[in-house]
Amino acid sequence: MPQERFDSQELRRRELETAPPQTSDAQLVRQENARRFRAESERLQAERTEQENRQRTRQARHEALARQEDDAVRAKIFARYLQAQEQAKLSEPPPPVPLNTQRQDEQFEAEQAAGRRALARYAQRNGDAAAARERIRAEGGNKEDTAPGLSGFKT
Repeated sequence: MPQERFDSQELRRRELETAPPQTSDAQLVRQENARRFRAESERLQAERTEQENRQRTRQARHEALARQEDDAVRAKIFARYLQAQEQAKLSEPPPPVPLNTQRQDEQFEAEQAAGRRALARYAQRNGDAAAARERIRAEGGNKEDTAPGLSGFKT
C-alpha cells in the first residue's frame, strides 16, 4: 500500500488529536485552589465537630452535677419533712377524756334503766302474744277466721 501523503495542516490536526490535551496555567491554578479549599473545609468541619463533641461532653457533666445537687436537696427536704412530721406527732395533744358530772352519770343510768324496763315490757308482751297463739292452735281454732300474722283478728 503506498504511503499516503497529507498536507501539513492535516498532519498538524492529526498530531493534535493524538496528543494529550494541555491544560492551561489558569486551569491548574483553579484545580490547586479547589484542592486547598476542600482541605481547608474538611479541616474546619473536623474542628467544628470536635468542638461540638467537647460542648456535649461538658453539658452532660454539668447536667449530671446538677442532678446530683438536686437529689441532695430533695433528700434534705424530705428529711426535714419527716422530722417535722415526727415533731407534730409528739406535740399533738392527747385525745380529750370525757368528763361527766355526777348528775350526768345519774341521768345516764336512769335512761339506761328506763330502756331496760321498756325492753322487758316488750319481751313480756311478745311472750304473752306467742303463748296466746299457741293456745289457739292447740284448741284447734279455725284458720279461716284468723290471719297468720294477726292472732285473734278476723280478716
